[in-house]
Amino acid sequence: MPEAPDSFDRIVEQCILMEIQAMSLYTTLANRVEDEETARVLRYLAEMEESHVGRLVEIFSGARRNAGKALSHVDIVKAFRSEAWRMHKARLAGAGLTETSPLADYLTFAIVSEAHARSRYEHLSAEAGDPLAAEIFRTLSREESAHEEQLKRIQMSFREKR
Repeated sequence: MPEAPDSFDRIVEQCILMEIQAMSLYTTLANRVEDEETARVLRYLAEMEESHVGRLVEIFSGARRNAGKALSHVDIVKAFRSEAWRMHKARLAGAGLTETSPLADYLTFAIVSEAHARSRYEHLSAEAGDPLAAEIFRTLSREESAHEEQLKRIQMSFREKR
């Protein structure tokens, strides 16, 4: 998330859009890579991000009475605008990833992305003035930590196979 959100609606939207953008990124990469094993893992990562969207909806729905209103205002089109794709391409380029990059590099990228999201939620939790918002961010941080650990297990299993 580029900046600290200033309202519950904005928090909801930014969190969901981040997951949708990651899902789109991994799907696009899976369709472009040449190595089938890498494509399979990238599709799995896309599915994992898709499940994160559902989990975020659950977390936010249980957090506040007005969550339904906030969720209805999420502009999913934002996730697919050209500036969103440029941002992802820049992140890939910054990580040195291309369509021919090895699976290990993609997994490292995904792990770092989850760690970044976890850290961001920890920061937002510490700065939240509202105890409920702080708890939401702690929950999201734990979710991202679990995703990070899951990816590390996948990474280890691929290392062991080689």
